[in-house]
Amino acid sequence: MRLMCVWLMAVMLMVLSAWSAHADSPVAVVAAEAVWGDIARQVGGPDVTVSSILTNPAADPHAFEASPMDGRRLGTARIVIANGGGYDGWLDRLMEGSGNADRPVVLNVAALVGWRDGENAHFWYDLTMVRAVATAFAADCGAILPDRRAALQDRLQQFLDALGPLEQRIDRLRARYHGVPVAASEPIFGLMTRQIGLTMHDGDFQRAVMNGTDPGPSEVAGFERDLTDRRVRMLILNEQTTGPATDRLEQLAQGAGIPVLHVGESLPPGMRYQDWIAGMLDRLDQALAHAPPGGPT
Repeated sequence: MRLMCVWLMAVMLMVLSAWSAHADSPVAVVAAEAVWGDIARQVGGPDVTVSSILTNPAADPHAFEASPMDGRRLGTARIVIANGGGYDGWLDRLMEGSGNADRPVVLNVAALVGWRDGENAHFWYDLTMVRAVATAFAADCGAILPDRRAALQDRLQQFLDALGPLEQRIDRLRARYHGVPVAASEPIFGLMTRQIGLTMHDGDFQRAVMNGTDPGPSEVAGFERDLTDRRVRMLILNEQTTGPATDRLEQLAQGAGIPVLHVGESLPPGMRYQDWIAGMLDRLDQALAHAPPGGPT
């Protein structure tokens, strides 16, 4: 009997030791998109290990196909960050087959920000939404590592403070360019242009692209006329989804002297979120500052 008690105590100590080590170890985080992975890394610091799935800025994220390696990453994750909003629907299927028995915490950005069907799901271009994601992530990590909550909150505040100059820059751009007409091949940058107050043309064309259908002849003709007649002062293109149609739009814009702003959906490797956004705002400012006077609207 005494030997049995000793054996049971030894087993319990081993279990408690393993649980304690698990609780104190860095939180394994898997982000569907590199942009959310970078924000998690900045907020989590040494208290997290972050792996992102969509990391290639040259690839079309809408054509992404998950690999078995991606499933294995999810198998050990304690927090999973999903963009949601139909942007990364493959993630749900991948998680179902990951074999993760711990049921990770899922931070779904679309659910967090109250996204509705048909709305723009490129949430990283809205700084208010980014603030909400960073704050929610810090809370999720703190629930797993309660002893590290203070450090997590410190890093969260540092990240939120880093967004301040971007928000001030957006305010200055809005004061300078509010109401300026622009066009875009798809709504990737729409949340940012809305914050700046730009007037977006050719919405039907963009909605068709967003819904995976070809714009109709009248929509194409209207878009091309906006460019050739200089009814818009800038053309915005997605650098990750190019083709004959976007090439033609770019040629028409260049022929009319309209500047073209290329934006992306994937954070380039080695770049911080705030630096990525700052670079795009710089290019937008330069483009509109040198845009030719508009024609009739």
